[in-house]
Amino acid sequence: MNFMMYESGGRHRKRQAERRRRIVLGIILLLAMAAVCYWRGREAAISEGLAYKQEYAQCQTDSTAKDQKLTELQSQVQSAQVRYQQLDAKYKTEVPQGDFGQIAALVKKQLDAGIKPERLSFVIEAARPPRNCTEPQVKRFVMKTPVYNGPQGAVSFGNGVVTVAGEGSPSVDPSGKAEAWYDPGKPVEITFTEIGGQTTVKKGLLPIQHSIVVGNKEYRFTVAAGERSFISVTSDSCDYP
Repeated sequence: MNFMMYESGGRHRKRQAERRRRIVLGIILLLAMAAVCYWRGREAAISEGLAYKQEYAQCQTDSTAKDQKLTELQSQVQSAQVRYQQLDAKYKTEVPQGDFGQIAALVKKQLDAGIKPERLSFVIEAARPPRNCTEPQVKRFVMKTPVYNGPQGAVSFGNGVVTVAGEGSPSVDPSGKAEAWYDPGKPVEITFTEIGGQTTVKKGLLPIQHSIVVGNKEYRFTVAAGERSFISVTSDSCDYP
C-alpha cells in the first residue's frame, strides 16, 4: 500500500514538472516571438527612417534647385526689363513721335512719291508761324442724310472763297426706324469747295480738322457736332506763307 501511494505521488510530481516545463517553454517561445517581432519592427522602422531621410534629402535638393532656378529666372526677367527700357528709350529717341512723327511720315510719303529732297527742304524752310490771322468765325448748317428731304445746308467763309457742306448717317429711334437728323457718333463726309470749283472730301468721326491754301491765305477749319441736325464749323484765315 505504501508502494502504491509512493508511485502515485511520483506520477503527480512528474505531471507537475512536465506542466512547469511546458509553461517555461511556452514563455520562452513567446519571448522568442516577441524578440523576433521587435527585431523585425526595429529593422522596418530603421529602414523606413532611412527612406524618409533620403526622401527629405531629395526634397531639400529639389527645393534648392528650384530656388536657384527661380533666382535665375528672376535675374533674367530683370535683365529683360532693363533691356526693354533701354530699347524703349532708344526707340523714343530715334523714332519720331507725335506731331513730329506725323510730319516725318508725310515727308517719307512725299519722297516715295518722287518729290526731290531739295523741294521739300525749300517748302519746310518757307513755312512760318501764322501771321495776320482773323478772328475765328463759327457758323452752322443742317447736315444732309439719306432720309432728310429739306434743302442741303452749307456755309461759306472768306466771302465765298471756301464753302463747307456735309452728309452723315441718319439716327435710329428705339424701334429701329431711321430719323431725319444725322447721328454724330457715326462717320461723316465733309466737303470743302474752293471758289474755283476744286473740292476736297474729308471722311471720319467728328471733330474733323482741315486747312486749305487759296492764294496768299490759309483757311483753317474745325468741324464738330452742334445741336441736333446741325454741324458747327469754326474757321479763321492767316497769311500764307
